[in-house]
Amino acid sequence: KGYVIRGDKYEADVFLSAYSTQADNISISADGRSLPIKDGIAHYETGTSSPGTKSYKVRINVTNPLTKEVKTYEDEFQYEVGERSASVQLDKMNVFYIGVPNPVTVAAAGVSSNDLKVTSSGITMEKDGSAHYIVRATTPGDATITLSGGGLPATTFKYKVKRIPDPIPLLGAQKQPSAIPNGQFKAQGGIAAVLENFDFDAKCEIVGYMVAYQKKRADVVEKTNSGARYNSDVAEMINKAAPGDVYYYNDIKAKCPGDIAARKLGDLVFKIR
Repeated sequence: KGYVIRGDKYEADVFLSAYSTQADNISISADGRSLPIKDGIAHYETGTSSPGTKSYKVRINVTNPLTKEVKTYEDEFQYEVGERSASVQLDKMNVFYIGVPNPVTVAAAGVSSNDLKVTSSGITMEKDGSAHYIVRATTPGDATITLSGGGLPATTFKYKVKRIPDPIPLLGAQKQPSAIPNGQFKAQGGIAAVLENFDFDAKCEIVGYMVAYQKKRADVVEKTNSGARYNSDVAEMINKAAPGDVYYYNDIKAKCPGDIAARKLGDLVFKIR
């Protein structure tokens, strides 16, 4: 092996190519230490107490059985001593979100995947390949993933579990209090909840809202709407829009994956122009 873990033995077989294994006129040493030879092959081994690149010099002497002349061959060999280490990489964000699959990649240097043990708390994990897992969470708080086995001491990684962030309520492309052309306003069919800058494939649904309609020099008219799209009463009120009118979308609520109850998203105000 050219790579061993600190604390394990480094072992190598040393021999001279194109040499008869039946001959007994050969001697082999490594770093000045003579090595026993069997069938023309010497076995070299040494302990590994520190990480890094290590080297050793091999010397082979071959004696000519007729002339007694000694021919010497020398070379230097290297190997790497590494530490066992573990890592858990969250493939999207550095937090687990409730209600969506959270992909993670698990790795442990110097540990066979067959020996690596992966356990968790506060979350559940499903294997999705040799080093990939899908994490699912249901409760906000703390979670841990622990790697062990194959000589690796138990290594624990800590994470936060959070709800999906609040989506943004939109009327078409309008999300801030704004003057809006009458035709554009009437062309919209309802309110949407959009997750901005969120890497996961998740969709939040509008549960309902209240629309208040204020015409110039008239009383405010209010209608309640369930779901994202306008019901018939609200649609009728929207079609009455004229320049100078103001529409208030209040108490907008939505549910995102993993939500038990609807969350409030705030209000929108539009003045018709």
